[in-house]
Amino acid sequence: MKKNHIHIILCLILVAAPALSPRLFAQASKLRVNNEKPEKGNQVKRMHPHALKLILQGRKKEAIAYLEATSEKAVNPGHTKLLLNLAHEKPDAWKFDAKTWPWKRTLPNTSLKKDAPSEEFTIVFGGGAGYVPENERVWDTIGSIDPRALLLLGDNVYIDDPKTPEMQLFHYYRRQSQPEWSRLAAKVPIYGIWDDHDFTTNDGWGGPAVDEPKWKRAVWKIFRDNYDNPYYGGGEEQPGCWFDFWIGKVHFVLIDGRYYRESPKGKNPSMLGSAQMKWLKKTLKEPAAFTVFCTNVPMTPKVKPGSKDTWDGFDGERQQIFEFLAKEKIPGVIILSADRHRSDAYKIDTGIEGMYPLYEWQSSRLTNQHVHGLIKHSLFGYNAKQSFGRVDFNLRGDDPTVKYTVINIDGKAIHSMTVKRSELQF
Repeated sequence: MKKNHIHIILCLILVAAPALSPRLFAQASKLRVNNEKPEKGNQVKRMHPHALKLILQGRKKEAIAYLEATSEKAVNPGHTKLLLNLAHEKPDAWKFDAKTWPWKRTLPNTSLKKDAPSEEFTIVFGGGAGYVPENERVWDTIGSIDPRALLLLGDNVYIDDPKTPEMQLFHYYRRQSQPEWSRLAAKVPIYGIWDDHDFTTNDGWGGPAVDEPKWKRAVWKIFRDNYDNPYYGGGEEQPGCWFDFWIGKVHFVLIDGRYYRESPKGKNPSMLGSAQMKWLKKTLKEPAAFTVFCTNVPMTPKVKPGSKDTWDGFDGERQQIFEFLAKEKIPGVIILSADRHRSDAYKIDTGIEGMYPLYEWQSSRLTNQHVHGLIKHSLFGYNAKQSFGRVDFNLRGDDPTVKYTVINIDGKAIHSMTVKRSELQF
């Protein structure tokens, strides 16, 4: 090839690159569907999903052999039998719907405790709740506290398969029919947002388009059918799982960090999208004793070293939120987050003159076996066992307080800290 031809081709590539790159970064991430065998990392939570995937692919003999070989693990024999019935094409087998699911399901009900006292109350929050039978007892531990509400902040189930509705239904139904969950959901209001593993695949994003890829709206509809939030984003015109609600004078604001997220490799990427950001700014301005900003991934810098999957990949938008709080002089903001498989606390210096420090409390190892290491710049951290965050509000007196306590699966209090309302104002 002649040199002038090579020069022309290189010029065309350079001219095209700026036009192609923004579009590429605005697309959804490539799916990395994960239904691997549990032998890889001993992931018990994926044993039945792997068998179900084989059945859906028409590999029924392989599914039967796999289920029979793993039956000795005794990971919910009832579910093993359900899948064997499917693989053997028994006429009364599950038909991938709620009617034929053979166990009673208990769905979230946020109307519970609507008349409970609101001057002093407790909420619990967390994430990272893959189905691990021996750790399902965490729901009973939470139930023993009898909180005013439970906030699930993402990775509430591990689906990792947004194109397959049957897989999504199985994961929701499986959790909802566990006795420990049922006891809790029957008496405590449960609110939920999603993260990567219950919306898309690991560290993935949906892109800015409402209906591209096509699986986004379908995943949203199934999510909506399995929670009882006050509303879901902007409804049919602007799907999402963001919403807000109040308990007394405490305002809870929960975001959707996946549906409209752009690639963190782009220029000034957005996690929220313009419609949600507009909603967020309007919602944060509502006066409250405390405003609890709940996000699926941590806001504190460098809590997932080397990764842009947290707000580190969206620093411009993160700073925009911090500057909005400062400009509007919004007091009393506390941050709750999930994603990292541990429980910890952070103090964020926004670098904005006159802005009070922001405290972030993170917890996301409700049931998961997998654990993430502790971070040196945290105020404290815990990852020895499964855990969750307990948050106690006391609005009595002239200076209301909010207290965060890390509670492990055995009900033991590990670390705690209290913040006064007077510490969170301009």
